[in-house]
Order: sequence, then C-alpha cells, then structure tokens
Amino acid sequence: MIMTYDEAVEYIINVPRFNKYIDQNHVANATLIALMEELENPQLKVKTIHIAGTNGKGSTVQLIKNILVGSGYRVGCFVSPHLIKINERISLWSSLKENSEDTYIKDYEFLEAFRKVMVAYDEVKVKAGDRLPSLKLFEYVFSIAAVYFENKNIDYCIYETGLGGRLDATNILQPELTVITSIGLDHMKLLGDTIEQIAAEKAGIIKPGVPIVFNTGEEQADLVISNRARKLNSPEINVAKGKYIINDFTPSAIDFSCSNSYYIYQHINISSAGLYQVDNARTAIEACNNLPGIKAPISEDIIKAACDSFCWQGRMEKLCDNVILDGAHNLDAIIPFTKSVKALCRDKGVNILFAVADDKNYEDMIKYLSDNLKLKNVYVTSIESDRRVLSEQVADIFRGFVGGELCKPKPCNIFSDNDLKKVFDMAYNRAVEAGETLFCVGSLYLIGSIKEHYQRKYKND
Repeated sequence: MIMTYDEAVEYIINVPRFNKYIDQNHVANATLIALMEELENPQLKVKTIHIAGTNGKGSTVQLIKNILVGSGYRVGCFVSPHLIKINERISLWSSLKENSEDTYIKDYEFLEAFRKVMVAYDEVKVKAGDRLPSLKLFEYVFSIAAVYFENKNIDYCIYETGLGGRLDATNILQPELTVITSIGLDHMKLLGDTIEQIAAEKAGIIKPGVPIVFNTGEEQADLVISNRARKLNSPEINVAKGKYIINDFTPSAIDFSCSNSYYIYQHINISSAGLYQVDNARTAIEACNNLPGIKAPISEDIIKAACDSFCWQGRMEKLCDNVILDGAHNLDAIIPFTKSVKALCRDKGVNILFAVADDKNYEDMIKYLSDNLKLKNVYVTSIESDRRVLSEQVADIFRGFVGGELCKPKPCNIFSDNDLKKVFDMAYNRAVEAGETLFCVGSLYLIGSIKEHYQRKYKND
C-alpha cells in the first residue's frame, strides 16, 4: 500500500491519461461506475453542476463558484488540468476572501481519499477479473474528488469535464444543471472534425429534464445542443440571446453591463484583461439564475462582488507588472486572446513567448497571431512534456509569416531555445528593461512551468 502523499501523486501521474475515447469492447466508464458503486456512489450525494466546452470551462467554474459563495453557499470545485500541483484540481470554498491556495485539498486529505479509492478499486478488480479496463489518470482524480467532497457539508459541487462530455468520466454525475461554454475545433482525432460533431459530444452531458445553459459562439453548435435538449425535455437557456455592452476596458478589469427579459446588471467589473471573460461571466450569471432552488434574479451586489473577486490562473493572468499569462492552446482560444492583446497594446509592438503541444494545429495558431498582431519580439521554447514540439521547428513557422526581410514595416525578432527557463529569463528581463509587457501563450504546460519558475526565482525579488 502506498504510504505517502508524494508516492500517491507519483503513482497517479504515471498512469495513462485517458482510456481510448471510444472503446468497442467496454461500456463507457464501466470501471469507474463499478468503483463508484463500491464506494456507495459519493458523486451522487452532493448537488452538482456539470460543465463542458472547448474553452472557458475553468473560468466559468470560478465565476459560478463566486456567485454561489457570495450567495452564502459552500461550494466544491473540480477542474483540470493543474498547473503546478495536482491538489489545484480539487478545492472547497466558503468565502470570497479565501486565497486559492488555502482552498485546495490538503496533502493528507488527498492521501486519505486516494487510499479509500484504492481499497475499493482492489475489490472491484477482484470481482471483475480482467473484464474491465484499468482506471486512467483523470478517473483517479475524479474519484478522489468525489470521495473528498462527500462528507464536507457542501451545498454544490461544480465539475468540469476533462475531454468531450458524452464519454467523459464526469458524465456519471446526475446534476442539477448542465452548462456548455464555447465550442471550437480541438481534440478532433477523438471528438470529430466538425463543429457539429464536437457539439454533439459536448451535448452528451445533457440529462433528461435538467436545465442546460449554453454559450457556444457557434450557430451550428447551438442548433445541435438545442435539438438534444428538446429530445430530452431539458429547459434550454441560450446566453447569446441576452444583451450586453462593454463600458470600459483596462489591463486589470473590464466594465460591462448585461440584461435579458428578467434582469438588468449595470457596470459589472470583472477582474481580468481577457475580453472573452465577459462571455464566461454572462454564462455564469445565467447558470446561477437558472439553478433549481436558487431565488432569481440574484442581486446585482452579489454579481458585482463575484466578478470583482474573479481570478483564474493562466487566463490573461497578470503574473507581474511586465508579464501576462494565457493558456490559449487552440485557434478558438487564440482568437479572443489576440483581441484582448490588441485592445491592450493598441499600436505598440507585441512581445510573445510561445510554446505548444504536438497535438495542436499550431500552424494555424501562429498564422493568426502573425496576421493580427504587430509582433515585435517572438520567443519560442518547448514545453516540459513528452508532447513537446522542438522550438526551432516552431520558430521556422513564425519566420515564414513574420521573420522575412519582405515583411513590412519591419520584420520581428525571433529567438528560439528548448530551455524554457532560459528563454523566459531572457524575455522577461528584456521586457522589464524596456518597460514593456511579455505575453506568454500557447499551452497550459507552458504557463504552469513559467509560474513555478517565476515563484522560485523572482517572487521575492
């Protein structure tokens, strides 16, 4: 039996990340279902909200959590991936004044829940023999979260899907409300290569009679979700039908107003430089106002406090005065990231540090950045993962778009090195010396590594 927290984490992170998304030989989540039954279904003992989407899931989780906590509820959150420590995936909130680090599951609690899961899993394997596939990383962490939340006197748990929705581990939940955020082309080898196919996978979280709030940004996806909701007699709320305006925008906050037929919220300030967070905030507001058991409309004061307290690491996150981090890792996330950068930098040249995973369509990401930003300096590195793409390979793509002598008015400078820490140090120090901003983008792996390195080397400077 694993005896320490570190041993437990080491064991989990060395487990394969996912089962084959479609396995003809097994019922989806069969092993997880058997495990949960052995544990007496802890995931069904707390009211849950279930969230899927290509981008915006994590931010929407945090905003819904803020609104509910501000309304007096005790809320658990399950998100992925983690940036530095696996405990970040599981948190428990009772106040908006809590620091994020203080809400994460403690090491001893993680170990305690892990041991309970392993005892039950051993029993499942004895009963099933070789008939069931092995648990994967995401299923382990989901199980630990369900066990942890079971006896914490929680009013609501918010669960974010890991991949897709229909076959995701979290889809064994029986939620009070389902939410689908923006939908784009990502994980196409597993989810399909059209918006409609991907939307159908996300719509797999909709349950009969359970309200579905959605804000996909795609008419084709809206139609798929709406058709699915009607088949299941699930009340549908399309956030896009509401109205909103952006009143003001600064590097630290966005002032917006939004309304529909039964509420008007004026001058809501969301603490973010990401314009896309307005859509996530509107989705969270609709979700909470349509959550069964909640007296709606929620007061404007609660909405304002929730948005003002918003913080989600790696999404237009201000690491320090000269660095902003964004985990945009597909084209559909790069587009709103680029809009935010243009709004912040206006006519100034832009400095970016970029790295990407090999399963992303990174040439399209690079082309969009190059076509739509006035790039001044591009620093290319590699993520610390077996999914890394070598920096020089990526730098060559940038050179094809912005590095040639024919580029007007002036080609940007492109630097590349596979040593992530070395590249960040160079880019950061140059940005500080010039009094400029460095935007780090392309991968959540990149963001996690930068945060960890910055905290160790610069935080106490």
